Amino acid sequence: MSRRAYSDAVGAFADGAVLFPLLAALSLQRGFSGAALLASAGLAYLASGWLFRVPLSVQPLKSIAIAAVSLGASALEVRIAGAFLGAFCLALLVLDVEAIARRVPLALIHGIQLSLGVLLILQGLKAAGDGNPRLLAALLLTLGFFEWLKGRFTGFPLLGWVATLGLGWAVFAGWGKPVPAVRMAAEGERLRPGLIAALVLPQLALTLANSVLGTRNVVERYFGAAGGRVTVRRLLLSIGAGNLVAAAMGGMPFCHGSGGVTAHYRGGARHWRMSWFIGGGLLVLGAIHFARGGLALAYPPELMGTLLLMTGVFHLSLARESLALGGRSRWGLLAMAGAVLATRNLLWALAVGVLFELGAGTWAGLRLRRLAG
Repeated sequence: MSRRAYSDAVGAFADGAVLFPLLAALSLQRGFSGAALLASAGLAYLASGWLFRVPLSVQPLKSIAIAAVSLGASALEVRIAGAFLGAFCLALLVLDVEAIARRVPLALIHGIQLSLGVLLILQGLKAAGDGNPRLLAALLLTLGFFEWLKGRFTGFPLLGWVATLGLGWAVFAGWGKPVPAVRMAAEGERLRPGLIAALVLPQLALTLANSVLGTRNVVERYFGAAGGRVTVRRLLLSIGAGNLVAAAMGGMPFCHGSGGVTAHYRGGARHWRMSWFIGGGLLVLGAIHFARGGLALAYPPELMGTLLLMTGVFHLSLARESLALGGRSRWGLLAMAGAVLATRNLLWALAVGVLFELGAGTWAGLRLRRLAG
């Protein structure tokens, strides 16, 4: 293997710290198949490589995935939420998406990212034992060990490789183990429209801001003219059509992400062949998992908790710009974080953020009128 191909192979797994734990967490929801999740993620990577011709990340819809795990959504409810998001992205193709995005306050996007980070941290602690002192101690030790290794392997996608090894363990450790009935979809299971709305509505703003506009911006900075195929229209088409297909096959609801592109790039990926490595690897693991009859991915709880916790901390840092502004921006973000901490529901955080922005805008308008008068 040439040096460039090796670099692409290493960079291909650099975003695994986000993808693999959430993929495994989704497999624990009622009605999901681990094999279908693996296969759909692999196909999404292969399709993205062919469509965009640059290293592009494929990530679970984090807002939907974490809310689904936190609220106990069934696979059918997650699939419907993913299909709604896909249809929304396709509908946007007839509109001026740039103008729509400019109307979304940056502080509101940062508030959603901050709230999502809170949920990721809470889910990471839950994955590590839900209060079990031994597992929580193991989580902290593992977290410290990762930080120690990161200082000695600067520039190497350590977390990506660790997450990849964890995914391999998740596939092979689950062989022959019975799947608890609670995770199987019950016949005649009733859909909960309110829960589906809680899954999809916060994701809409995140998808438009980060998965579309944010991803395009990062690709332009890293790849210049070579990233010319990564347009708003193509990204919306990829996310929209891809999620409709994923919903039909019971696969992973996905998006692209600016943070994921950065992870792949810093990990060494410079050519779209990186999608062959990770996409092909996921398809092979999915085929093995299917052949052995496994329905869930037995991801090590300490490892899943650590990776989710680290991802949550990363999302908290995404809101640093608005937090640093102070004033109403900081108070709005803190109000959204408080709402999600109290309810474990991103929909409430979004509602609080919208109300805060509307109230702040109204107050600013009144002050201008007073000054003008």
